[in-house]
Amino acid sequence: MGGKKVMQMKINIKRCFYELWKKRQIIGMIVAISVLVGLYMMLNAKEVGNYNASASVYHSTTYASRSAEDSAGSGSGSSTAGSDDLTEFSEIAYSRNVAKRAAALLDIEGINESNIGYFYNANANGNFLYVNGFSDEPKLATGVANAVAEAFAVEYKNLTGDENIQVFEKAEKATYSAQDDTNKKMTMIIFTGVGFVLACMVMVLRVIFSAKVQDFSECDLDGEIEILGVIPEVKE
Repeated sequence: MGGKKVMQMKINIKRCFYELWKKRQIIGMIVAISVLVGLYMMLNAKEVGNYNASASVYHSTTYASRSAEDSAGSGSGSSTAGSDDLTEFSEIAYSRNVAKRAAALLDIEGINESNIGYFYNANANGNFLYVNGFSDEPKLATGVANAVAEAFAVEYKNLTGDENIQVFEKAEKATYSAQDDTNKKMTMIIFTGVGFVLACMVMVLRVIFSAKVQDFSECDLDGEIEILGVIPEVKE
């Protein structure tokens, strides 16, 4: 084969590491600048967190006991309305009717039956249903919790005919719960890491693409030519 020989670039790993060590002060300065920039960005990063407010709905056992007695006297099975456990009715809190009613009670622009579900969750424990409202605004968190709790009580009455249910405790104050500061820590780590990597890459690329000959093996073009001699550069 008489084709031309392809010249391959040889990378001297040892020399690259030597260059990094020799330029460690410059790399340190670049990293220090990156740390300062990262610190500035970290201090200006938005804190991630939410306001939380809780309201509760209570179902009295009085109705359940009376209903059980009526059922026993009439010889019929127990009715659905006779249960004092709200666990089986907790899904009503996520129904469209409750969402629509809660949005109407809240009466805030931008909050409707389609998106109000993003601002609360509900869970039942015995004859209590707890509604937790959350938002980046405290008033919205408390408003959603109270509106959903009231809407659930009304919808429960309409569905079962059971009047012995009411909002037990309204949300009055929202508490702020900040999530961990992972977002800020990552900002600092990213800027520091990027600064270090870029500084090292620049130093290594300077070595790889340098026109300066470092040893004799770089002069013979992979054995293609013979070296007759080398004229050293003497600094005066």
